[in-house]
Parts: sequence; C-alpha cells; structure tokens
Amino acid sequence: MALKHAELRQAVIDNANFLVRMGAFSMSHHGNFSVRVPNTDTILLTASSSFDSLKPENLALLDLDGKLVEGEINPTNAEIVHMHAIVYKERPETGAVVHTHSTYATSFALASKALGCSSEALVRNEMTGGVPLAKYGPRGSKESVNYIADALRSTKNTKCVLLENHGVLAFGANPTAAARANLIVEEAAQMAIFAEVLGGAKLIPPELLKATVGRRDEFAKAGVQRA
Repeated sequence: MALKHAELRQAVIDNANFLVRMGAFSMSHHGNFSVRVPNTDTILLTASSSFDSLKPENLALLDLDGKLVEGEINPTNAEIVHMHAIVYKERPETGAVVHTHSTYATSFALASKALGCSSEALVRNEMTGGVPLAKYGPRGSKESVNYIADALRSTKNTKCVLLENHGVLAFGANPTAAARANLIVEEAAQMAIFAEVLGGAKLIPPELLKATVGRRDEFAKAGVQRA
C-alpha cells in the first residue's frame, strides 16, 4: 500500500540529504527533521536518529501532543517529539523544523552564548533578532520545551533557537526553508568564531537593520526584472 503524504516525505529526505552534503551535521549525522501536514495539527517526523539512508517509510505521523498516529518511531526520536511540536505551536506559520548538531552553531550552544545579528545573511533571512539561546533541560523534557518556548517568545524575529549544551533547532515555511535557516545560522556562527581572532564580530546597529530589511523588501516587492 502506498504511503500517505509521499511528496512531504520526499521533501524531508531531499533536504536532509542536502544538509548532509553541505556539512551542516556533526560527524555522527545525528538529527531529526519534521514537516507539518498542511491544514492539520499533525507532523511527519524522521523516526530514527541518523540522516544516513533515509527512506519514505522512515517518517512517522504524530500529532502535536506527541501521540503516534501512523508508522513507528524509535525511543531516541520519541524523546524529542515535543521539542518539534513546541515550535509549531508557538509559530503556527511554521511548516518544517530541523534539529542538528551543526558544529559551529552548536559550539555557541555549548558555550551558553546566543548568536547576535552581525551577519547580513541573518537579516535577509528573517533573523534580525539573531539566534536566541534556550536554557538546558534533558532533551525533549517539559523543562527543555518550556525553555524553547521562552526563547521563541523573547525573540520574535528569528528562525532558529540554540539549545544550550545540545544543538540547533531551525524552522521555516517548508523543509527547504528550514534547511536554509540551519545553513545560514551555521555559516554566521562559523564567521563569528573566526572573527574572534580579529577582535570579535560587530552587531549591525538597529537603525541599519531596519534599513536593510526595507531595501530587501523593496526589491522583493518589485519582483523579477526583465529587459
């Protein structure tokens, strides 16, 4: 029997593979990826803890309360269902969430540091608030989920949260946008760490953040230019 939501499953697999190719994972390739089933309170979540050799049947269907609706999920990934669910609840426009241990961004999380908005790429990708830090709690626990919610509420203009002592939680309108958010944050974290050698990265001043967003939106509104 054909699996339901085949296109959504494939979109998760394609973007997970893309992140692996781009080196956005730690050496273990450990992580998890979810996508919302449109117009429902259910998500498809990768059911194993590694992104190696993902197949469509490796995604389980769950509701946002963590109940398994269809398929199977291993204990490691069952632990983190609520970590994904809280993003969908706090940001209803979210269509996909990805969790990785991206090396540079996770280095910030291990150092208990938020990532400030010093890279223009963060501005252009709806992260003028930078990337907040959620305090540590055991993975997927009520405590950790509450800390993620706190981070999302305190920083409206972001598409990512750093999980203290753990990793990265990025999100977007769809799997491609979530994967891109993870990459943008990883790149910004890498450059910020390199910038420490030169005295440290400088935050973009608030008035210039506004100007940069305005210019971005002005050109986006005009659309594609053709001669």
